[in-house]
Amino acid sequence: MSDASDFPPALSLTQHFTPPEGYAGTFGWLCGYSADAAFLDDAVERFTGQMFSGRANAGTIALAVMLDPGNEQIRPVEAPGILHVGLCKQAPFKLLHAKVAVLGFQHHTEPHNWQIRLLVSTGNWTRDSLERSLDLVWRIDLDGADLHALRSEQRRVDLSAAWQMLHWLRGHFDFRALYGTSGAGKAGQSHLAADRVESWLRTVTATVHGTTLPPRYFDNRMQGLLAQLPTMVRQQGGAFSRNYLAMGSGFYESANDATCIPGVLKKIQVALDEADLLTAKAEVDVFVNPLACQAVHSGMPGLQRAGWSVRAAATPPAFGSAPRELHAKFIFSANYRPSSDACLRPWLYLGSGNLTEPGIVEKMRTGGGNLEAGVVFAPQRLVWRRARGQPSVQMVSEVLPVQWQEGGIEDVTTLSPGGNMPERPVLFLAPPLAYLVWRENEEGGWLATDVEATGEFELLDSAAHPCPVDTCGRYIWSSAQPREVVLRWRVADKTLIAAVPVIDEHGRIAGTPLLPIELEEAWGLLLRFPLPPDDDDDVPGDKRQRGNKKDGHGGTPSPAARYCIRSMMELIENIATKQTALREPNWQAWCHRLEQCLMQAAGSDVVLNFARLAFNPLSPLWQVPFRPDFAATSDSPAGRTYEEALARIEEAWCVNELAAIGATA
Repeated sequence: MSDASDFPPALSLTQHFTPPEGYAGTFGWLCGYSADAAFLDDAVERFTGQMFSGRANAGTIALAVMLDPGNEQIRPVEAPGILHVGLCKQAPFKLLHAKVAVLGFQHHTEPHNWQIRLLVSTGNWTRDSLERSLDLVWRIDLDGADLHALRSEQRRVDLSAAWQMLHWLRGHFDFRALYGTSGAGKAGQSHLAADRVESWLRTVTATVHGTTLPPRYFDNRMQGLLAQLPTMVRQQGGAFSRNYLAMGSGFYESANDATCIPGVLKKIQVALDEADLLTAKAEVDVFVNPLACQAVHSGMPGLQRAGWSVRAAATPPAFGSAPRELHAKFIFSANYRPSSDACLRPWLYLGSGNLTEPGIVEKMRTGGGNLEAGVVFAPQRLVWRRARGQPSVQMVSEVLPVQWQEGGIEDVTTLSPGGNMPERPVLFLAPPLAYLVWRENEEGGWLATDVEATGEFELLDSAAHPCPVDTCGRYIWSSAQPREVVLRWRVADKTLIAAVPVIDEHGRIAGTPLLPIELEEAWGLLLRFPLPPDDDDDVPGDKRQRGNKKDGHGGTPSPAARYCIRSMMELIENIATKQTALREPNWQAWCHRLEQCLMQAAGSDVVLNFARLAFNPLSPLWQVPFRPDFAATSDSPAGRTYEEALARIEEAWCVNELAAIGATA
């Protein structure tokens, strides 16, 4: 949702992950009932601008996903850039049903400029939401430059309220892999990106301290959504009585033998009536999936006696012509006048809570109410019908799955109760270890952990056998470096398995093996920073066939030596030019990419030939003129980060003990 419209543009749910023009996705958090790899892979590709292979090679997490434990694990190798974290404490809810995302974006060339996006969805993060479901999403975008502007106050309050819930929820999930360190003990790029976005969110929250403006976002951690609804309506839409009420839901209460109005629908109408938000003879419509409407089917006699209409949900034009099933949960109310097309004093609830007891009536509790979230807002410029010359207004039926062309359903035989909300077993919980670190030597490699396990487990090798452990507690791995490994453990009388990512020496999480590259390729990867590498550069190809470039010692340098000197000096000059122009917010990420790319080139012809000259080619990069002012010396954290990276590169190149260029004997 932008300042120009109360409804987001007509986009698919994954398209809302696309960065604003000039920005790149930095990091985001999602929670939801369910998700699948197909949806998340599409979302993270849009968010980062990187295709599957590029994300797999980068080994960087861009989206952290918290799901109900009934969802199967989504592994990073299935959707690179995604980290599906498991519940690590007793759930304080029956189901994690809230569907909320907070996404952070940073400007390509002005890193101090950032934007944060909030999505509150009625749909799950699944392919089904894209292709079959009829769902709604509410969105706001906040620009960092607007932090203290009066026009952004409402959005800041909304975002702060939603982030408060997500921040609380994170405490129940295992985020150790995101914040794990590499074998060298340094924080990875994923950790740094998450911290950067979280710092923006803290800044947003700080700006709303003391404000009396109520948020449009709400959840049911302390009270059921329905108990809060009348107050939310008064705050956002005003204390006015409306003569029209529409209710729609993907699920209603379980079908039963009663012939009265379904209890939750009646509770909603009574709560609004008692709060003087409905007129005495308000028109009430209930929108359903005719083939799956649960208690509405059996309650048709009671609904008809009360004068309520049951109508089939309609697909707004923006969804196209393909048939879809109502999954959105909404309550809409407004004033209607036969003599006017204007939709007067409207308000709308949309969110995750179905019109059921656990969904909208109960507060969150273990084994009882779900965790639900939604928004209540008062849309502007809505009309029942559009007259000529009104291009800037929207019809109610264009933004909600409602219709009045067809009459209400009278014949109960045209309805079917369908299935109820499915029960599902626990499929994924946080394993005892969240990740392992890969280390290797000339004989092979092993997996180690730098965190304490939360219980006993077995680590399975590539043949699904328990992995041998040496006397130092390291897991000996007999094959190539894995991107993930499988743990097996028991909870009560049940055996669980889960894949956990492997973190390499660069802090990459579940990254594909880094292939050796030539120095020219390394500069190509550095050149685009802070943008991701081109797709063609995501996974470097086989090393080029090298000629015999060995040079003798002393005398006139051979052509190979002259070539390597020129190439190396061009690289050093290019690096200096690039990094002295960088802004501080991008510095840590730059140091990561510099170290990784140059270490990949440790075996290149240019590096090997230059080392034979007995000089350290990286020595100029230590000097102040080759560094930005904020990292000019080791007196600053930025300077220390840079020097630590340079030292590791020099060691990998085997030049750390050679003379500096220009040094005199």
